[in-house]
Amino acid sequence: EKWYFQMLKQSENLIINIKPELSLKASLKKQYDYVKNLAETYHKVFWIVDYDVIERETKECKAGEEKRSEEFARYYNDLSKLENVEILVVNTCFEYWIYLHFKYSKKNYKDCDETGKDLKKEFPTYDKTEKFYKKNNADIYTSLKPKLPIAIKNAENLGPFDIQNPNNPVCEIHRLFNKDGSFKVD
Repeated sequence: EKWYFQMLKQSENLIINIKPELSLKASLKKQYDYVKNLAETYHKVFWIVDYDVIERETKECKAGEEKRSEEFARYYNDLSKLENVEILVVNTCFEYWIYLHFKYSKKNYKDCDETGKDLKKEFPTYDKTEKFYKKNNADIYTSLKPKLPIAIKNAENLGPFDIQNPNNPVCEIHRLFNKDGSFKVD
């Protein structure tokens, strides 16, 4: 995700901060606190959440521990009250957003690996590496940009994230863009 958004920023000459500075293993609590702190400083904060991670960690919870899905629901409800915070949920993972550039699917993927297999059928050269995402003259954002209106339409057709039914397929990354594919700045 970080590399995609870096390429978006570079390609569109956007004056925005992309701050995925948390470690990949940051707890939900740490992410929540980070978003809340950023909301005190920035005009707009987007928290992009891969729900497959929450679902996996929910299954791994020990007896007596709060399920990650319940913890996320608390944070989601709290942060949704802030006008300058938008929570963009992708179920399963970021590869689903890329897949939607090629094909509409409401398939309920069990994990990112399964999503990646379908993505490779549509985008055989895809590789989840920084080198692939940032290729000179063929970075991921620039390569997919002509298909961005298709991805936006496909993602919109999935509907919004529903905290009451969080396992439904959803991809809210389209909310970062206008229908024509231009980046929303408001």
